[in-house]
Amino acid sequence: MFRTREIAGWLLVLFGLYLIRMALDFVGNRQVVEASVVVFAAMAVFRGGIHLVKVATAAHICLAAERAAEANTRSDRA
Repeated sequence: MFRTREIAGWLLVLFGLYLIRMALDFVGNRQVVEASVVVFAAMAVFRGGIHLVKVATAAHICLAAERAAEANTRSDRA
């Protein structure tokens, strides 16, 4: 489950970077209004991707800590 969130997050980050590249092409062609619209979309997509990666990483760390706590509890009982 965490892997799918992380992969989706990285795909969104890459798509956000692609949109930023597209906005730079618009600026190069002196289409500033179109570039600003694409930049706002790119910021939203990029931030969403970063958020998904953060959530997946935090969930993975919490799961690892929970497993370590269980292993520690089992070793204390024995």
